[in-house]
Parts: sequence; structure tokens; C-alpha cells
Amino acid sequence: MAQPTSDTKALDSQVVSNTANANGSTDANGSTVSSTVVNAATAALNTVTLGASKAAEVATSAVSGVTGTFKAQEPDAPMPEETDEQVEEQIDPNHIYYHAETEDEPVTPVVESSKPKEFLTPSAPANGADYSANTAKSSASLGQVSDHQALDDSAGQESTQKAKDKSARIAKLKFADVKINESDLDEGLQVCHTALNLFLNSRMIEAERLLEEHADKRLYHALGLSVISVIKGFMTFEPQDLAVAISHCKDSLVIAQLLRKPSSAIGNLGRFVRGTGQSPQTMHGMTKVQRHAELVYAESLLLKAITGIVYSGDIFAFVSEALNMRNAYGIFRSLDKYLDWADQKHMQGTGLAHDPTIDADFRSGVYLGNGLIGVILGLLPSKLLKIMDVFGYGGNTMVGLDILSQAGKWSPDPKRTKPEIEKKDEGVRRAVCDMSILLYHLVLSTFLPVPYVNITYADKILHYHLERYPQGIFFLYFSGRLYSTQGLNERAIQQFTAARDVQKEYVQLRHICVWDMSLCNLSLGHWQEAQAQFDVLLKESNWSKAVYNYAVGATRWQSGDESAETNAVICKTTSLMQRIAGKSIPLEKFASRKSKKFKLQNRLLVPAMELGYVFHTFSNASRKSLLEVHLPEISKALGHLTETDPSAYEGGAQAHLEDLCLAHFLRGVILRFIAQPEPHAKVTPANSPIPKAEAEEQALLSLQTVLSNGSKIMLDHWLIYFAHYEIGRLYAGSGQIEKAKEQFNLVLSGKILEDKVRKGKYSLQNMCLLRSNGVLRTLEGN
Repeated sequence: MAQPTSDTKALDSQVVSNTANANGSTDANGSTVSSTVVNAATAALNTVTLGASKAAEVATSAVSGVTGTFKAQEPDAPMPEETDEQVEEQIDPNHIYYHAETEDEPVTPVVESSKPKEFLTPSAPANGADYSANTAKSSASLGQVSDHQALDDSAGQESTQKAKDKSARIAKLKFADVKINESDLDEGLQVCHTALNLFLNSRMIEAERLLEEHADKRLYHALGLSVISVIKGFMTFEPQDLAVAISHCKDSLVIAQLLRKPSSAIGNLGRFVRGTGQSPQTMHGMTKVQRHAELVYAESLLLKAITGIVYSGDIFAFVSEALNMRNAYGIFRSLDKYLDWADQKHMQGTGLAHDPTIDADFRSGVYLGNGLIGVILGLLPSKLLKIMDVFGYGGNTMVGLDILSQAGKWSPDPKRTKPEIEKKDEGVRRAVCDMSILLYHLVLSTFLPVPYVNITYADKILHYHLERYPQGIFFLYFSGRLYSTQGLNERAIQQFTAARDVQKEYVQLRHICVWDMSLCNLSLGHWQEAQAQFDVLLKESNWSKAVYNYAVGATRWQSGDESAETNAVICKTTSLMQRIAGKSIPLEKFASRKSKKFKLQNRLLVPAMELGYVFHTFSNASRKSLLEVHLPEISKALGHLTETDPSAYEGGAQAHLEDLCLAHFLRGVILRFIAQPEPHAKVTPANSPIPKAEAEEQALLSLQTVLSNGSKIMLDHWLIYFAHYEIGRLYAGSGQIEKAKEQFNLVLSGKILEDKVRKGKYSLQNMCLLRSNGVLRTLEGN
């Protein structure tokens, strides 16, 4: 197998020299210091953020466990691997809105925080002192909330009991207790409009209190409270919060069931078996209240099912809630058929496209449910989708996105920057439909190579909502995601900071912003700053203590802190693991195996850079950061490996081989992104000091070096499969589509490849499968 030539050190030294001549000087470590200081900035979300990534991987892992596609491996197994007009605020004069400086920049404004300037994360100076002081302020600010932890726990227990008592009362209700007419329904919808606008303007507690008042008997009050409770449950991951969310979902189910059109038990059973809802003709005969009850029932059933799978954590709960999801899916599909049937009938009679007797609130709900289902199912691997098709599931991502856009009637034409449906005519779920579109284009697309990504389209939707909700944490966050997706790190960090500081009611939403800020620093190679933010999350967030803990240790080690305290932090990771739906979390399993590897070798090679790849930060890194920070860093590591005799290497010859493969893998990835930036990135510098063809050639040689040593890898088997994936991306980026497909199909085959000694799953297997499937389907035009 040919080895990287030019040679490796010579090429990378030349890059450092060229970039130094163009941009600044080089420090003692060989890293280029730019004449313009690069701000600490943004990166990829794993879950809405970690949450989204976690949910996707847990769901895929659970399904694969049921179907028996892969053998599960326990976390302790030895290595081998493994978010009304009366409350819509006017634009705050303290906010500064301005357009981008050049014509091809995005139109979304940068929104400065309404806090004083010192609360905004500053440019990171060379010594990091000012940044550390600012991080301390931020940590103290967040810490004020966590000082009341004991009080919060007590309040949580009280809230759980209150929810149980409320559910017990609601379970005894009769139809007469919840009966409403159309006027009552419209009044409830108006309250929901108001509550939603409060919520989107970061006034969460006000929204909750508004809905709580009649949530024990009014349809939309109950649904609105359920939605907020589910959001809170998934933000905190506290058992009592998830239990309250399930309880509120059950309440809205009871009320909706009482208001649905009565049907026979035999008819209900038949529809359940077939996985369908009522026929269009039957729905046409329903009252407005009954149709809304049908919609709310499906929404509540879906929310309860998703929350129940996470809360219960066993296979029986998974099967039971999966059947509930199938029932909800059938109802949504039937509601969609009714809309099509009513609109076609109206068009035949009048020539107009939409039946005016169907209100916008109902339409937006049908669009939301069917759109989300279509997008999610359309992204599943083809083999899994075929299995699900047998049980009546089907989805298409492009169709799902188009359905979601119908709530606001957005046009794909870049020149049409406003939606056809005005604010006064929109349905109550319209903003949530738009947020789902933003989530797909700005969040999901950064950790999965999904098709139909359109950043310009997302930009105009985001700009519209930022004008409506200038104090809204969700849209400020999405604007940060927009800039990070384009590699505009300095602007992204401003938006994440503004989003973090705009509200204090839901501290977990602030944690999401801190998470993204930490990933930004990984993109830029600012290890100490990233460590400070991971440390805040470790102390204050319950999402994944194991991942946060390992990230703290990895960034400390990468920044040169190899103290006994750092060693203890890394070794503690495995004890912090948790389970969701009865399964360990893939990212936590990865962190745990890295911790075990550290115990074996008493060292790790570039652990923060490796973690950055897992967290998708290289795709958001600017070419400038890749050239000036990451490539010199990995070249230094490779130089040390080349100069050291394997037998004299710390950890022995096997550790030398594994580290050599990791270094070449990361080098290949970095060179690929230098040669082939993401299509939506604002590339700086525009002209790379490494010619595109040479960077691609060197990337391929490094990745092939991993494969040529694959049979000797004993620990990091994941490198082999991700190397195939990266080679596929490299081929696809250079137009060699058939060669690219070969690589992705190898990964998706499920076969053991170069690592013949591997048993069980390799680390992050589901992530690799999802990424490969996403690219393959994009290439095939699906």
C-alpha cells in the first residue's frame, strides 16, 4: 500500500509556511498565528444538539435490537469496540440588526444580546485570560440556578404528585364535563395562540400558567400543557419530569377521547389492526370539535409514545408504545387523506384550491404531524424502511418537507422572501412547522448528510421569525446554527451568547447554547475554552454526565494538562454512564471505551480532535482553522509517531499502530474538508495553499493507510468503517460516484471488513450507518 507522500511532514510544513506568509507568524509549536484573532465560535448540535443526536441514535439502536440486525453489546463488555399578537414584542431598541456586508452573505441579522457587552463572549486572546474571566461569569450566572437544586428536587416530587392527582380527577370525567361548542373551541385555540407566542418569546413560565388554568377540562389547554411538559422532560431527562409529561399526555388523551365522534368497538379494532383512521366521508360528517379532537388525540398519542419509550426503558414498553405510534400514524394519514379529499371536492365545485370550511388551525396540525412523520421515516435506512413498510409505515423526506412548508405557504423561490399566509391567517401550529424545517436544514444536516438541504431557504424562514420573536431563544439559537453551518464562527458565537442570555426560566435551554459554544471551540482548536464550557455542562446538566466528563478530560489532555487530576477525570467516565430505553447511549459507550483505553495505555493521542470528529466539528470549521490549527497539530503528532520506534513507544507497538491509524484518519478528514468544503460554507481563505488535487490525493493516501493496517487494529475498530465512509465522501466530492457508492455499500452491508478479529458492534456503528445511508440516498436522488 502506498504511503502518504510529498512527504507527509513536508507537505504539512509547507502548508504552515504558506499560511504563515499569508496571514501571520508561526509560534514555537509550529502552529500559525493569524494576524486577525479568530473568535471562539460554533459547531454541530448532537442533540437538539446532544438531544437530537441521542434520540436518533437511541431510536435506531432500539429498532435494530428488536429486528435482530445487530448483536447488542453491553457497556461493560471488554474492548473490542463499540426546539398573539398581544404578546409579540416589537423589535427591542437594545438589539442591533444589520445585514451581511457582502451581497452573497445570509440575510439573517446578527442579534446582539440585550445584556451588557461584558456578557458577550469576547474574542479569545492568546493567553485566554479574558475569556476565562468571562466564562467564570457565565458559569456563575448559570450556577445561580443550580444553587437551588435541593429545592428543585422537592418541587419536582410535589409536581409529580400534583400531576398524578390531576390525572386521577380527569380519568373520572364524563362527556358532559368536557363538552364544548365551536365558540369554546375557538376560545381555547386563541389561548393556545397566545401561549405559543409567549413561549417563543422566551416567556415560558407565563405560557405554562396560562395553559394550566383550564388544562383539566379544555382540549387545547390540555394539549398545550402536554407539549410544554414533554419539552421540559426531554430537556432535563429527570424521571419526575418525564413522568409528569406522560401524565399530562394521558390527560389530553382522555379529554380528546371524550370529544371524538363515537364509534363501535369492532370498528375501532379493525382500524387498529389495519393501522388506519376514519374515512374521509366519516370525517366530513364530523363537527369541527370532533375533527379537532381526532387531531389532538393523534398528537397526544404520539407525544406519549415517544416519552414513554424513553421513560420506561424496557422492551415491553417499546413494543407497546410502538403500537401507539402506529395508531397515531394511521390517524394522521387519514386526516391527510381527508384534507386532500375535501380540497379536491371543493375545487371540482368552485375551482378554488382549498375548502374554506376547514380552519387553518386544523390544517396546520395535519401538516405538522404528517410532515414530521414523512421526514423522519424518509431518513431511515432502506432495509429498515422495507421492514417498517410491512407494518404500514412509509415516508418520503422531500414530501414531508413540502407538507411542513404548507402551513406558511413558503415558496422555494429565493426572490420570494415572505410567506403567502400572513400572521392573521395562520394556524396555531404554523410556527412549529417552520421550526421543524429549520431543525432539518440547520441542525440535522450538520450531523447527518441528508438530502434536499437548502440554507438560503432556511435563512428566509429564520429571518421572518427573528423579526416576529426578537427575544425568542429558539430563533436566536437557529441563527447561531445558520452561521456555524456556513463556517462564520465569530457571528455564530454572538448568536449563541444572545440566546443563552435572553432567558433564565429554562436553564436547560441555556445549556444547549453552552453545548454549541463548546463545539465551536473544538472547531477552532480552542481546547481550554471548550473545556471550561464542558465543565459547566458537567456540573449543571443531566443530559450525559459521561460524555461531558470525558470531554472535560479530553480537552484538558489535548491542551497539555497531563496531571493526575486530569487522569482521574478521564478514568471516571465509565461510572457515569446511563441507559435510555434499556440501552446504553452510543456516545457514552464511545467515551467509556476511550476511558478504558486510557487506563490501559496511560495516554491518548489528540483526544479532543478525535472527539471533534465524532461531534461533527470539522465540517463546520473554516478552512482557516483547518490550515492554521488542526493540520499542524496532527502533523506534529504524526511526526512524533514516525520518529519513534514502535517498540519504544509509550504503550508499546500496538498502541503505536492504533495511534498511527488515528492520526492518519484525522489527517485524511482534515485534508478532505480543505479540498472539499461543505457547499453552503463561506470559505476563507478562498484559495487554499494546498492545491485541491494534491489535498485529495494526500487525504486518500492517509485513509488508505488506516485500511491497510485494519487487520492489526485491536481497539479502535470504528476507524476502519469511518475510513470507508470518508473515502466514499472523498470520491463523491470529486465526481467519482460509482466508487463512492461502493464504499457506502460496504459500510451498509453489515459485514466485518478489514478487522477480522472483531466481535460484536464497533463504536458508533449506528452513526456510521446513518451517515452512509444519508449520502447514498442523496447520490441516488431519493
